[in-house]
Parts: sequence; structure tokens; C-alpha cells
Amino acid sequence: MFNLSKKATALTKQLFGGNQVENKIAAGVMRTILSDITRLYFENKQVRGKGVLVFNPEEPEKSRFMAVEDLENDLSVAQEAMNTQMTDMLKKVIKVVEKESESDIAIIAMIQLDGIAIHLIDSEEANKRINEMSSGLIF
Repeated sequence: MFNLSKKATALTKQLFGGNQVENKIAAGVMRTILSDITRLYFENKQVRGKGVLVFNPEEPEKSRFMAVEDLENDLSVAQEAMNTQMTDMLKKVIKVVEKESESDIAIIAMIQLDGIAIHLIDSEEANKRINEMSSGLIF
């Protein structure tokens, strides 16, 4: 869920490196963002079935829930176009969705310049980690 690589550790220090009040504000903001993302995922999943929320942090209103059928349609197009990179990526996303679809974990995808990042968000675990980071337990 949270990658504590060097970049993530630096980001954690940047977000939670202030005083106690600043850390509480940062934790509140993170909880709000994660709450909104997971709420969007579960609302869409309830209506459309298993899938993934493709979240656009630059323009959240352009975020889109893709049901398995949508992913499979895009997979067919990628295969017809012989785009192996896109084909492989979509196969991996479908595999994750199929594996995690019965759990209480939100499946969130974020498009990056070099591919796609899949995040599995367990709300309780996320809240625990935010508490640890905002208390200075992870640096």
C-alpha cells in the first residue's frame, strides 16, 4: 500500500516533518483524500461490478471507474493493434481485479509516464499508517 522507498521516505518527511499541528493537518488531508478515493471506488463497484478506479490526481473529476468488461474491451483493442506493452499492462490489471474483487480493498490505478501503478487501499491499514507517519514513527 505505501512504498517506503527513498522517494516515499523523503515525501513522508516532507509531509510530516513539521510541528504537531502541521502533522495533524497533513494527516487529516491524507485521510480525506484516501476516504474520497475509496468511497468513489466502492460506490462504482456497487453499481458496475468489479473493476478498478483509474484516478487522475491532476483532474480528479476526470477519474474513471473501469469495470472488467471495459478492461477486456481495451485489451482486445490493444491486442488487435499489437501493442504488447498495453496488452501486458491490461492483463496485469485484470488479474489484480479478479484476485482482489471479493475483498474490502479498494483497487486504484494511477497512470504514470512509464506505465500504470496499482494501489490496493485497505482503509483501516491506511489510517494506521497515517497515524504512524504523523506521529513520527516512520522516518
